[in-house]
Amino acid sequence: MKVNIIGGGIVGSLSAFLLCKLGHEVYIFDPDSPGSHASGFAFGEMSALEGSGIPDPLLDFTLSSFNAHKWLIPDIENISGIPTNYQVNNKLNLAFTSEEEEKLKKELLWQKDVEGFEVSWLTTKDLLKVEPLLNPDCLGGVFVENTSSVEPYKLSLAIATAAENLGAKIVNREVTGLIFEGNDCAGVVTGNVKHYSDVTLLTMGPWSKFASDWIGVNVPVIPLKGQILRLEAEGINIKSSVFHAGNYVSSKPDGLIWAGTTEEEVGFDETPTTDARNQIMMDLLNMVPSLEDSKLVHHTACLRPLCIDSMPIVDKVKGYGNLFISTGAGRKGILWSAAMSIGIVDMITGAQTEIKGLENLSLNRFKNTN
Repeated sequence: MKVNIIGGGIVGSLSAFLLCKLGHEVYIFDPDSPGSHASGFAFGEMSALEGSGIPDPLLDFTLSSFNAHKWLIPDIENISGIPTNYQVNNKLNLAFTSEEEEKLKKELLWQKDVEGFEVSWLTTKDLLKVEPLLNPDCLGGVFVENTSSVEPYKLSLAIATAAENLGAKIVNREVTGLIFEGNDCAGVVTGNVKHYSDVTLLTMGPWSKFASDWIGVNVPVIPLKGQILRLEAEGINIKSSVFHAGNYVSSKPDGLIWAGTTEEEVGFDETPTTDARNQIMMDLLNMVPSLEDSKLVHHTACLRPLCIDSMPIVDKVKGYGNLFISTGAGRKGILWSAAMSIGIVDMITGAQTEIKGLENLSLNRFKNTN
C-alpha cells in the first residue's frame, strides 16, 4: 500500500515509521525539515496525570500513549542510531495559594490510584527535602514519581531518520491540494505535480485548518504559540521537573535549565518576544529563586496545533474511503504522539487497535462548528 502523509512533524513521522515497519510505501510531504516546528521545540515532559481531557475522557488514551513510548523509543533509537535522551524522572507540582492547594489535592484523589505512578502530597518541609532549591513560600505540592521526559528535537530527528532508514521518502515540497476520484482521495498535488497513492493521511499540525477547504469538513485547529528559555546556571541542578500553574522548569541532559511557557493565540507568528521572556523569568523565579543570576543561552518559540476543545483528532474523514487525519494535540504533542500515530495507523490498515479512547477523538464531533 502506498501512503502519502502531509506534514512531517512528530505524528506524521511516527505514523510513517510504523507504516514502514509494516512494509508499506510511504511518502512524507513537508517543505520544512524534521523538528523545525513544535515537535522540535517543545519541553518534552510526558505528564500523563494532568492536562486537557484528563482524567475524563482521555486518561486511558493518555496512559496508552505514555506506555507505548516505553517500547517505541528504544526501537526508534536502535533503527536511527540517534539517542533521544529519554529518561524516567520525577515531577513536582507546586501550590502557592489555598485555592491552588485545594485544586491539587482534589486531583490527587484520582491520581493516586493510577497504576504505574506514585503520587503523594508533600508539605513545604518535605518538598524542600526533595528539591532544596524550591521557593520556601510555597504551601506544598504534589510529588509524582515515575513520569518521563525526552529531548524533543532529538526525538523528532530520530523518528524521521528511522522512518527513512525503513524506506520512507521525504518530499520537501508544500502540498497545495488533494486529488479526488469519486469518494476516494487519489493523492496530493505539489505545484503542478500530482502524486498518487492508495491512502492519504493529514498530519498538518497548526496548519490543519487549511485542509478544511480541501475535504469539505471543518478542521477546527489553531496555532497556539509557546515560548521556552534555555538557561545556564553554574552549579545548579534541579533534580525534578518543577511545575506551577502551567509553567515549568527543569535541568536537562544538555546541561541547561529549560523554563517556560506561554499560551498565545497570535496566528502564525513564531518570533520570540521580550514580553514572553520577562513573563517566563518571573514565573521561573517564583518557583526557583536561586536562578536569578542565570544566563540566557537560547530563547525559542513554536506553534502548537490546538483543537477548539483541547483534544486531538484521530479519525477517518467521513465521506472518503481512504482519507485520514491525526492532529490537534496542543501542549501534549510529544506525549500523545504515540497513541495518535498507532491509532491512525491501525485505522488505515484495518487492524484491531490496543489504543483506548479513540472514540472520543472523532472529527465528526465538530460537525456543528464553523
